[in-house]
Amino acid sequence: MEESLFPGDFVWVNKLSYGPRFPETILPSFSEKKKHSGLINLPYLRLPGFTHIKHNDVVVFNFPDEDNMPTDKKVNLVKRCIGLPGDTLTIKNKTVFIGKQKAADLPSAKYSYEIKASSDTMGQHLYQSIHADDGELVNDENVYSFLLTKAEADSIRKEEGIYSVTQVSVSYSTNSLFPGGEYFFWNRDNFGPILIPKKGVTVHLSIDSLPLYARIISTYEHHSLQTRSDSIFIDGKYCTHYTFTMNYYFMMGDNRDDSEDSRYWGFVPEDHIIGKASMVLVSLRRGKISLWHKINWHRFFRWVE
Repeated sequence: MEESLFPGDFVWVNKLSYGPRFPETILPSFSEKKKHSGLINLPYLRLPGFTHIKHNDVVVFNFPDEDNMPTDKKVNLVKRCIGLPGDTLTIKNKTVFIGKQKAADLPSAKYSYEIKASSDTMGQHLYQSIHADDGELVNDENVYSFLLTKAEADSIRKEEGIYSVTQVSVSYSTNSLFPGGEYFFWNRDNFGPILIPKKGVTVHLSIDSLPLYARIISTYEHHSLQTRSDSIFIDGKYCTHYTFTMNYYFMMGDNRDDSEDSRYWGFVPEDHIIGKASMVLVSLRRGKISLWHKINWHRFFRWVE
């Protein structure tokens, strides 16, 4: 989530924003190997909140891809909500579109850039000028690779000794992104279009489109799902359509070229939402340094935007 959140940030999560969620597991485990007893699991229940998730909210949620665990015992993640229920989301050359409308540019979003410099000593200057620790010299032609915001890239272009600053795009697909399968050759920079499921919306099911919704049907909404030849059976009944019973969200990290997010593991169900990341209360730098220098004073009581 850099540049919005950094390692060492202690973040206040407002669970009242989207409504407090009741715990699913209420009995602790007395085993060191288990996080819960598994004896009593309550159904999903959430009280009304003060607001709803909006585009670009920074949201804390349980990792949906961690199976065989109660929802409230899964690992907590924090990402930015890019797509809301009912949106049709597309990523073209790193640019996010909701329907045909280009999404608002985020000053905090970082991308991969190649920087061609006049010498192999330019790297140290770049590290100091942009306070970066995620860059490297990639070849003997004085080409560096950095993760930068667009503002940082524009600033570097103006420096002496810099020949070019080029954003790196991926044109190929490793077929490792959501939903996988033989029909979805997407990559991190070119993804979709994809409909984000909304409660009450009905979609047509086919063998081709099933990878988009199979996990929702079987894992999140707890139905039996089978395929026979080109036919789909839900709870033993032949189906050509499916109606969602929950809302879902599409999350992405601000560090767009170095973030495992919904592009890789898919939609986030509403019952996985914990709250809104609202404020950095305390921030501590990494490394073996004195306590005074470890404290990142300028990030205290900073709103998460």
